[in-house]
This record gives sequence, structure tokens and C-alpha cells, in this order.
Amino acid sequence: MSDPMFYCPELTGVGDTVTLQESEARHVAGSRRLKIGDGLCLFNGRGTLDRATIENIDRRGKTIVAKVEECQVVPAPTPRIELACALPKGERLAILLDMTTQLGMAAFRPLECERSVVRPGSTAHARWQRICAEACKQSRRPHLPIVYSLATPAQVLADTNGCDIWVAESTGVKITDVKADRASSCLLLMVGPEGGFSENELAYLLRAGGQMINLSESILRIETAAVALLSHAANYRQWQKATTP
Repeated sequence: MSDPMFYCPELTGVGDTVTLQESEARHVAGSRRLKIGDGLCLFNGRGTLDRATIENIDRRGKTIVAKVEECQVVPAPTPRIELACALPKGERLAILLDMTTQLGMAAFRPLECERSVVRPGSTAHARWQRICAEACKQSRRPHLPIVYSLATPAQVLADTNGCDIWVAESTGVKITDVKADRASSCLLLMVGPEGGFSENELAYLLRAGGQMINLSESILRIETAAVALLSHAANYRQWQKATTP
């Protein structure tokens, strides 16, 4: 499906009609300037891709109705990659979410660490979801990352039991030496705040089986470390897929 891609959380079957949300309708009729009869690729964020044709656009371009012509379900890639990460300042978080979504992040878990400085506001969660959706559209990813609420490292580990844990930490092994359990269905990537995880947090992560990973000879910003770790995990997943009998 090469048609432009738009987010539609409630997709139906072939032959049915769907109404796009106002924000997506504005994108269709405004910036993309599509018209009645043009094709769309719709995704629900859970792996379903529908090819649809625009049947109606209201005068203000706020409501668009499209008819579903084809339907495809794409299975989620394995192992699942989740990112638990302290929050960088300002627009750096938007860059982090955009890039990690493109690389295949399945879930974003904002971390509240002992040395955390940034904490989300009341509208942050909805904004993060919008950023991830836009990144999915740009990269043509049918699976929208789940965005969780702020949690401590201990709370994240309690909620992700059974994952392989990779921790960005300068005292760890080189990233090229990292190994994962081929049987694991989940990789949990953890990135601390600018000052790093505290000694107590590192000790806890080690006891939980976390692998400490040195990403670079340089000291990396949060978003750089997150992208580097996610990229390595995505490459590992591709390697695992290619070498699995």
C-alpha cells in the first residue's frame, strides 16, 4: 500500500465506511490536498492496514468519510522492544519519541529516577501519543507504541517481568559484546537521567538481571543514548530473524 498513511483507531471490514478524526481529516484535505476518489492507507495502531477511497469531504475539510477496499493485518515484530527512559528537557523529548518510534519501539515508559529533573505536565501524555502517531505515519509503521505513565525503575521492572534488560551505563560492556536470550519475547531498554542512575538504582537493576551497556566513549545525552540503544536492539532483532531456522 503506497497511498499516504493516516491514523484511524476504529477500522472496520472491507466494504464498510470509516470517518476520520478531525485532526487527520485536516491533514488529508489540508496539507495533502486529497480529493474525493483519492486513495488512503489507514492504520489503527494495532497492526491493521486498510486501503480506502475517499467518498466524502465536508466543505471545511473537518469530516472525511472513506470506504475500505482492502484489509491487511501485519503481525507485531518480535522480540518486543520497550524503552524505559528518563525525560530530557524541552523539544529533545519529541526528537527521542520520533526517532525511537521509527526504529520500532513498541512501548515508551517514562522513568522517574532519583536524579530526574524533568517531570511531565498534565497534557504531556496526549502530546507524546500524537508524536508517536506522526512518526508511524512517516515511517509507515502499522503498530503504534503504547505510552505509559511515569514510573520508577522498580515499578517498570514489576510490570515487565520476563524481559531481557539492557541498561545504558558507561561502566558496562561494549555494545558490540551485548548478548540476549534468543528465547526472550521482550527487550527492555533503560536510559537514566543526565546524571545517570543512582548507585541504589544500578544495584537494583543488576540484581534484576540487567546488562550494563557502554554505548560510547563520549558522554551521551538522554535522547542520543535512547536512539543508540534502540538502534542496536532493532539490529539485533533483524539478525535474530535472519538466523532463526
